[in-house]
Amino acid sequence: MKEHPWSSDPRHLKPYALKPTPIPPNFTLLVDTREQRPLFARIPKGLTIQACTLSNGDYSVQGFANKICFERKAADLFPYCSSEREKTVTKMKRFKGFEFVGLIIELRESEIYQFQEHTKVHPEVIRGAILSFEIRYGVHVYYGNREQCARKLLDWAVKFWNVKHEIS
Repeated sequence: MKEHPWSSDPRHLKPYALKPTPIPPNFTLLVDTREQRPLFARIPKGLTIQACTLSNGDYSVQGFANKICFERKAADLFPYCSSEREKTVTKMKRFKGFEFVGLIIELRESEIYQFQEHTKVHPEVIRGAILSFEIRYGVHVYYGNREQCARKLLDWAVKFWNVKHEIS
């Protein structure tokens, strides 16, 4: 059996640590004033964050608030997908008019798809709702810990900004 070319390279024995997202000049991340617990424990070097009232989502990009937004959920994901479903669907319909919508879920997949002791929401209800958000409404879903979610949101936001400014 032929050995894989990476098997002898020691760099492939440990996980690669991603570099910080390069923040473009004049880039500003908008955060809704109603966001109670900021996503960024530490603000990355060069990142400007401005609090404002957003009509859609919890985060956006200055100059593009009507084109890109990010919704952030944690334990509030469960009512979002069940008891508040009607309100959520109304919001999702608005999101269809956006060029990019990200749903950042600060939970591990194993936490999302387990029986919820307090809410009694079945894991298949959450699964169906998330699939519907992705397929029916075009929402990009990402879940992970706080640090991973902050990185993903910033990656999406900066890439969107760069594309809109024709920077690759």
